[in-house]
Amino acid sequence: WARVLFVLPAFEVRAGLRRPGTKAELLRLWGAGGARPFYGALCPRCQAPTDFGRWRALPPAPRLRVAYEAPWRDPWEPFFVAPARGVPPFDERFLQYGFNRISQACELHVAGFRFAVLDGAFVTHGGFKEPGGFHEGREAELGLNRRLFRRFREELRQRYPGSPRRC
Repeated sequence: WARVLFVLPAFEVRAGLRRPGTKAELLRLWGAGGARPFYGALCPRCQAPTDFGRWRALPPAPRLRVAYEAPWRDPWEPFFVAPARGVPPFDERFLQYGFNRISQACELHVAGFRFAVLDGAFVTHGGFKEPGGFHEGREAELGLNRRLFRRFREELRQRYPGSPRRC
């Protein structure tokens, strides 16, 4: 378990609605259009490895459990719980918008970590993220971080020379 990260499926909840406290409540909201997978309208690929369809179809469980392992795929941005020690620190060069969680997940993958999706736990964001709903400097920040990410991937090859994993 020291090399396993526990992924919390992430959702957006329509503004003005109460955030769900249980998976059953979340599933009802999702079915009624009041919730959806995080970044569902902006970057579905960024959360796709979580496999929301699979998570949604799981039979009810009496307690928190690991449901399945999800293989890392670029450009995944999982929300996760990690061990207190042994996890590479977040690269603080990724400021503002873009590639912050992608770079961290990429490094964790290259470092040999596995991603286990939890059932019975999830995180929510208040409001739907929509195109055009970002601050003015977002595109410039995204461009800077995109260039930094290219260098970052090369640095990972040097940092983990024995790893067969790439991103």
